[in-house]
Amino acid sequence: MSTGQRVLFLSGPVEPPWTRSDKNLVRAIASNLQRYSARVLTHEGVVLSEPQLETEPAWGPRIGGDTPIGRRIGLFGRLIDQRGTAVVHLVWPADWLVANVVRAAARLSGLPVVHTLVRAPRTTLGIGRALAGAPVVCLTQETQHRLIAEGIASTIWVPPGIELRTPVPAGEKAAIRRKYRIPLGTPVVIYAGDYAHSNAARTIAAAMPRILRETEAHFVLACRIRGPEDAQEEARIKQAITADGIAQHVSFLNEVSSLRELFAVSQIQVFPADSHAQKMDLPMVLLEGMAEHVATVVAHKPPLTELVQAGAALGVPPLDPVGLAVAVVELLRVPERLEALADVGRRLVETRFDIKHVAARYEDIYDEVLASQPRSRPLSGIWGPA
Repeated sequence: MSTGQRVLFLSGPVEPPWTRSDKNLVRAIASNLQRYSARVLTHEGVVLSEPQLETEPAWGPRIGGDTPIGRRIGLFGRLIDQRGTAVVHLVWPADWLVANVVRAAARLSGLPVVHTLVRAPRTTLGIGRALAGAPVVCLTQETQHRLIAEGIASTIWVPPGIELRTPVPAGEKAAIRRKYRIPLGTPVVIYAGDYAHSNAARTIAAAMPRILRETEAHFVLACRIRGPEDAQEEARIKQAITADGIAQHVSFLNEVSSLRELFAVSQIQVFPADSHAQKMDLPMVLLEGMAEHVATVVAHKPPLTELVQAGAALGVPPLDPVGLAVAVVELLRVPERLEALADVGRRLVETRFDIKHVAARYEDIYDEVLASQPRSRPLSGIWGPA
């Protein structure tokens, strides 16, 4: 099992609630390492349910709002000078300040750095200065190709991964529907995304009356309310569906304890996002739905097109409620096609996005960087005590 060599994960705080793709990815990778041990960063007082994970309360006490940039930069530089760490794994967007601090601290400590980009960069112009590691791991082929085009040769594609579970038994689905007040026997179309950052929720709301004119369906919007902007957008959508006379066909669930339960009673998940600003390249929530055998419809734009090209999702033009409605109606009217799409989605998750395979690939990367980058003599005391 573990060789005793430690990987130090530098990321946002890895702790509940598990509602962000970036920290879910760190947790999943770190929990599934076999030949390395893992240390992850948390706030003070956090106890994780995974006993194999070491924690470092480097984020200090919880505070309201975003963590100040000074604390983020300082903690990354200070933490790298630790005895017993073999590899530093930065799981962070392209960021000039963070990259420079991590590069300098790692060089002084003689530690190799692997940098996983958790978001597709807005621009790749001069991106080399915002990358801290070699290699740089991209979560999608689209991002990898963009970096290679900018001359970043040390890029690797390793997709995100999720835990694969046995699907929820059919006998439990009626109780789940009653729990969330979803009508029995009605096909469910779910959107588990954001109100902000894209026009996906608006596109879905505009498609609803078109879908309901053609077939029976119930819509679930599982969108967290993070702030006033989200609340205002939800209120606008509620007004629109009330004006359309379809409010009884829509459930607004906001944050739920188990998305897996909702996927278990859903036939289709839709994700017509026209923008991925501030989001992971390939949302892990899509993979979770596909793992539960839910047919998937996404916006036909990179990097979501990687799911379409694999035959695991239907692609529709972004900002096109008519196109979205046509795709959903066709799937609901042709159960064989819906079933076939769900089958391909589940198989793709099993072959490409199983976290056990993903974690094993990262361990191979750690082996490679340790073999190719001999450690220099560390200069202790530069960033504070270990």
